[in-house]
Amino acid sequence: MLLRYYHATHTHAALDQLVLTLDRMGMGGIYDAVGGGFARYSVDDRWHVPHFEKMLYDNGQLLSLYSDAYRVTQKGLHKDIVYDTVTWLERELTSEEGGFFSALDADSEGMEGRYYIYTIDELYEALENDEVTFLKEHFQVKNIGNWEDGWNVLIRTEDDAALAAKLNTPEAEVRAYIRGLWTKLLAYRSPRVRPGLDDKILTGWNGLMLKGLVEAYGAFAEPKFLELALRNAEFIESQLRDGNSLYRTYKNGKASLKGYLEDYAAVIDAYLALHQATFEERWLTQAQKLTSYVLENFLDGHEGFFFYTDATGEALITRKKELFDNVIPASNSMMAHNLFTLGLLTGSNRYTSVAEDLMGHMQKLVMEHPRDLANWASLFIRYYQPTAEIAVVGPEAQAFRKQLHQQYLPDAVVVGTETESDLPLLEDRVAVNGQTTVYVCFNRACQLPVHSVEEALGQLEEARK
Repeated sequence: MLLRYYHATHTHAALDQLVLTLDRMGMGGIYDAVGGGFARYSVDDRWHVPHFEKMLYDNGQLLSLYSDAYRVTQKGLHKDIVYDTVTWLERELTSEEGGFFSALDADSEGMEGRYYIYTIDELYEALENDEVTFLKEHFQVKNIGNWEDGWNVLIRTEDDAALAAKLNTPEAEVRAYIRGLWTKLLAYRSPRVRPGLDDKILTGWNGLMLKGLVEAYGAFAEPKFLELALRNAEFIESQLRDGNSLYRTYKNGKASLKGYLEDYAAVIDAYLALHQATFEERWLTQAQKLTSYVLENFLDGHEGFFFYTDATGEALITRKKELFDNVIPASNSMMAHNLFTLGLLTGSNRYTSVAEDLMGHMQKLVMEHPRDLANWASLFIRYYQPTAEIAVVGPEAQAFRKQLHQQYLPDAVVVGTETESDLPLLEDRVAVNGQTTVYVCFNRACQLPVHSVEEALGQLEEARK
């Protein structure tokens, strides 16, 4: 919400607060600098000692957030966190079939965090003396430990750029040195007893991670990120779909339980992002099919909100509705975002109308409780900004797409084709004189066609003034 607010209003205080938070999380013990991935939360006010459990849903959402932040900040710390978290995901939470497991426990060997922490003697076993000295000087490592019972949790207060300036050393050298330490420590801890793995695969959590991978691919154009994302999407299609509906969970080769609203909302969101990140129309089609199912089986026609459970599922005394954010954004807010995006991509008033009804019901609450309804607030920011429809047509459509997605464009949807398409936003859009052409439109009214990403971004900037 802060990032969208900054983009819409140029209020630097919002961006400063966001960057401060992301930097302190990324440099604190809550982030596993050695192996990648975030723990659930910190148990102190310095982001020092975490509850060491790592959850898929946290890391999926943080991949999206750090990728978006990098598009704005270009900070090396944010990039490293994305790359290392994806490496951790692939190494420790990915099934052979391409699904993502749910979590890693905090405990191993009967102790919380044992897999991730070090006594000073262990550090001297793993590293050279001068390397341990470096950790003492810059990562708050102490001979007596910086946590209880002589244990050290790695934590820093300066990123590579600030540390390089302090040491009067090129940043690339500092970064390479630190990453060399992490490689050694990762090898040292690998033989330890690993934390327990929660190997069930939950559809909604996979959707959140799929979206994170798609955003990471957009920000960095890293092929591995897209490969992981597409493999996961294919897993969802083959193992978690039942016609136009979704299962909730998968384990030991078997899917079970009818999906909840959270599952549909997260997967639809991921598919809409995947469509825009690849220009593959299949993902838009599947998102629409799932949305049709949600509208038919989850929407309360009287109050206008979506129930959390499927109308065709087990009969309950009462069917709850999820409106407030928790560790995952409220599923009603996620569906409202999806409907808003689908309205832009397809031109369907049905989608837009339901999204507007939901927002109308929530407006007073959002004003009163913005911290608890941040995802709704993000939608209001989207709604009250002019949203661009960007269409790319021509032989270099994919190259243009990569350039566009490396920008932070929360106020735009992007579609494209190398040849021709029946999608509403691509109808009557042609490659002028055979050159790849970009159309920047608002409410289907287009600016003059241009032939470079730079010109298209210039039109966007002009329209925002």
